Amino acid sequence: MDILVRYGEIGLKSNVIRKKLEEILRKNIIKSLRRYEIDAEVEILHRRLLVKVNKDEGKALELLGKTPGIVSYSPVYICNLDINEIVSLALQVMRKKLKEIKKEDVKFAVKTKRSNKKFPYNSVEVNEIVGEKIIEKFNLKVDLEEPDVVLGIEISDKAYIFTETYKGVGGLPVGSQGRAVCLVSDGIDSPVAAFMMIKRGCRGVILHLKITEEALNKVRKIVEVLNDYDPELEFVVYDYKKELEEIKEKLKSIKKEEYTCIFCKKKMLKIAEKYAKYLNCDAIVTGDNLGQVASQTLKNLRVISSSIEFPILRPLIGFDKNEIVEIAKSIGTYNISIEKEIKCPYLPRFPKTICKLEEVKKVQEKANIKI
Repeated sequence: MDILVRYGEIGLKSNVIRKKLEEILRKNIIKSLRRYEIDAEVEILHRRLLVKVNKDEGKALELLGKTPGIVSYSPVYICNLDINEIVSLALQVMRKKLKEIKKEDVKFAVKTKRSNKKFPYNSVEVNEIVGEKIIEKFNLKVDLEEPDVVLGIEISDKAYIFTETYKGVGGLPVGSQGRAVCLVSDGIDSPVAAFMMIKRGCRGVILHLKITEEALNKVRKIVEVLNDYDPELEFVVYDYKKELEEIKEKLKSIKKEEYTCIFCKKKMLKIAEKYAKYLNCDAIVTGDNLGQVASQTLKNLRVISSSIEFPILRPLIGFDKNEIVEIAKSIGTYNISIEKEIKCPYLPRFPKTICKLEEVKKVQEKANIKI
């Protein structure tokens, strides 16, 4: 199977940057398919890539839909830049498609894109020539607004003919924008935040601060899903339970348990910062969503972030919960996240929602908490 791959933002870059991004995307496609033992040849064309696979075509199509940098892709039939060959192949492709859809009174449209301006016929002329032959052969009606079948033709180094176009995730090729430590729990939000940054070209290091085995098992499944979007995704587990218990006990000893979430989050970010330095990452990613829980009020986010040297990226900060849920469903993490709700056993009854940096410093000193 030959698959024509299209990108979006990459095409807006300068020639030098575009070529670098095309090469990163080419390698990512090969890595993604190789994880499932699918060998592929990937050729860079003029603002397109051509993927050739010889087995597991369905899985290959699925994985291309999860490869950041790709906006759409189509299984294609290829012929030389000769109008007679194009017409002949177009009729073959249309015949095959009509057998598949098994519908009477089929309406169709021909849509051509010509990037090769040396080809003697422009896009409109190709549409007319091919469309006329399809009408003669199959007695079909043209409908440019709501066709049952769209016969696509792209003319560059060769003629590429197709009837199916699949949507990709868009964004930029993974690895083109550095590396980031992504704090990921078993909930809905943080896996989506990690995906959002992977989609924007960040190579992901998933860091899970383990409190329970149940939550860890869920996160393992989530990482398997995210691995399809980043074929070189790293996964790190840090046993956090004892440190969180110690924070809780020290706050309880001075009757300041309402600060538990604040110090928990501060400690989490400090641990993430250490891994970011050790693993040569450029940022920390969290699933924070403004106002959703006590630690995510604007004032608390300021306090929590105050001592961190690395940029803290919060891609979900302005999203509504239902928007996050829809993304989680679309990328395949939602059902895992809701398998069984695992509530934090250290959550205070009345968590502090508005903190000031000076008061948090005083509580930290009094409780002798080391962050």
